[in-house]
Amino acid sequence: MKKFLYNLAISIFAILFFASCNPKQQQVNDYKYEIDTIAIIQRGDSIANAVQQVLLANVLQVSKSGGTVYAVTFCNERAMSLTDSLSQKYNCLIERISQKYRNPANKPGESDEAVLLKMSSLASAEPFLLSGNGIVTYYKPIRIAMPACLNCHGIEGKDISIPTLEAIRQKYPNDLATGYKEGDFRGLWKITFPEE
Repeated sequence: MKKFLYNLAISIFAILFFASCNPKQQQVNDYKYEIDTIAIIQRGDSIANAVQQVLLANVLQVSKSGGTVYAVTFCNERAMSLTDSLSQKYNCLIERISQKYRNPANKPGESDEAVLLKMSSLASAEPFLLSGNGIVTYYKPIRIAMPACLNCHGIEGKDISIPTLEAIRQKYPNDLATGYKEGDFRGLWKITFPEE
């Protein structure tokens, strides 16, 4: 009987000891994967704004010098390489995704569909973060910000001239990115960071 009580006491002690240690170990593991959401949102906002300014400045410059037909050609040939070079500069992966994409490279993946759907229904321009598997992904809405955007993304025959529409159809035969009005949700910035 003494042996039985002794074994029972040891078993209870062992269970209590491991149970009390387990939450502490869990806290250490959870802490290791905590992210500074404020810092990541600030970094994402800064990068998204910088990339948007670079792309917009280039598109406006080529539109001014060669018209919107030339801007379509510029976007087709240079927008992705500009975005890729900025990805390298900022040590992240910068993408633009949309359900109504022009460039097939901007087609959302399955994991992005839910975020696009959620954020398209919100009036807010607040960013959204997802983290897991060693990466953090920042999403921020892209809206049709100015009347000049409608020259390529507006209503066919009203905002988009026939020559521009022909250039779009030639460069992007499966284009979905027209029919917008100023202020409309256009898609998302998607910026993926490795967890530090």
